[in-house]
Amino acid sequence: MSDSTQSNDIEKDTFRSQPTYVLDGAGAPGVPPEIPIVSTYVESKRTWRSYIWSTLDVPKEEAAFLTKLDLTLISSAALGVMIRYLDQVNITNAFNSGMKEDLNMYGNELNFANALWSAAYVFGQIPSNLILTRVNAARYIAFLELAWTTFTLASSGVKTVNQLYAMRFFIGLFEAGHFPAVMYVCSSYYKPHELARRNSIIQVFTSVGPLFSGFLMAAVFAGLDGHGGWPGWRWLYVVCGCISLPCALWTFFAMPQLPARAKPNWVFSQKEVDLARARMPTEAKLYTGLFKWKDIKRWHKTWHVYLFPAYFLFAGQLPQVGQSMIFWLRSYNVKGQPKVFSVEAINIIPLGVNILTIIGSLTSSWIADALPGSVRWPSMAFAAIAGIIIDSALGSTPVHPPNKGTRWALFYLASMQMTAAGACWTFVNEANRSDPEKRAYVGAVMNGFSFTFSAWIPIFTFPTQKQPFVNKGMFASVGFAGAALISALAIGYMDHRDKRRAKRLGDVAQETPTRSEREGSESVPETPGDFDEKQL
Repeated sequence: MSDSTQSNDIEKDTFRSQPTYVLDGAGAPGVPPEIPIVSTYVESKRTWRSYIWSTLDVPKEEAAFLTKLDLTLISSAALGVMIRYLDQVNITNAFNSGMKEDLNMYGNELNFANALWSAAYVFGQIPSNLILTRVNAARYIAFLELAWTTFTLASSGVKTVNQLYAMRFFIGLFEAGHFPAVMYVCSSYYKPHELARRNSIIQVFTSVGPLFSGFLMAAVFAGLDGHGGWPGWRWLYVVCGCISLPCALWTFFAMPQLPARAKPNWVFSQKEVDLARARMPTEAKLYTGLFKWKDIKRWHKTWHVYLFPAYFLFAGQLPQVGQSMIFWLRSYNVKGQPKVFSVEAINIIPLGVNILTIIGSLTSSWIADALPGSVRWPSMAFAAIAGIIIDSALGSTPVHPPNKGTRWALFYLASMQMTAAGACWTFVNEANRSDPEKRAYVGAVMNGFSFTFSAWIPIFTFPTQKQPFVNKGMFASVGFAGAALISALAIGYMDHRDKRRAKRLGDVAQETPTRSEREGSESVPETPGDFDEKQL
């Protein structure tokens, strides 16, 4: 196949996969909103190969571009998310491996440290997204990773709880903008049917970080505890920082700039930069994110600003259940009696929750892509239903049952309620694809709103000094799971209603003709970027 033939195939594929625009439900029936949103599902001619991986079912040049994008953008985003969660959760492993005794943390100090992290995380959400859209995205994200790495290393030398609080605050502040930023960059490059599985791969690395932290703590405690006069938990922070540094440097060199501002570099040629822009005509704006008050008021007339943050708030409280397992294992070790579980076992056994979360998240995203219309809300609803069932069982059974395996299995099954985050982030980006500013805003609000409540709710539902006797917290999680289920069903209904209303009113845009179909017609735009939104 010649280069010219491949280029024509890519162009045809680009035009044929143009999204369908529908109403966003902001206006009254018959009155279109100011800016339409993109339908969640893009109808395209795909073979069975695309259900394995989208790159297998596109022209050769586009496949080469997507492969490069996966190897740079997805790898740097996934590694960045992994080290963020590694540096976020290592405090729990350190706490259960000697830090509690060394810093005299016998009350709610761990909860307060996590609350300060969450408060800083919330504070930095929207400002960080605003900064992202005005600077070089790759350099900014790498800066965030380098900054929190510095404070992670500094955590190894803390002498008092107050110093630990300060370290956690600054780690949270710099981690705040990272996940919304990488999700924003990914949604700027990938089409809807390409995005879900890639988002889920990035999302599962939120479990790889804690998974790695547990094995790391076990290895550090076995090999470095007491070395140089330092306990193992201090060496954990040092090792985490040394792991994070090269990942941040890879982000600096590998992550691409946003399509509208991208330039040829050591990875992408000018032709591939042009292809990236042609594939994603909604990313044509050079700068986005400078929200005006009238824009914010318009967005708050749509359901996306309310229902997505609500779901993320409720679902964000469910991981507390799985995180209680490490305290449950430690509670079997009674002072003055032989240890039931070693320090290594206490750090490693709970990692089964993370492993099953990874498997479940990937399975959930592949199923969501395969469902008719690539609908996302069933994955969100399934996770909530799992939370209702499993958390009810954990709350109603003895903390120390005669057979440890029963509660052990329930903790592992609790991983099912944490498998829908990737589908949810994909849904948010798909539903707001045609309005980049709104997409950035809703993502920041969703993440910030969730962590606003996550900063203080666990202090009451899962207080450290009562762990693992937190049955009330388990039942509180049942309530959150029920609220998440209602929110997921409401999101599915509203999304379906908007599409149905658009079709009924005749506001669904017609498929753009290919080059051969539009030859001789000057009224049809020559490139995807020539569309006038007012015509839609």
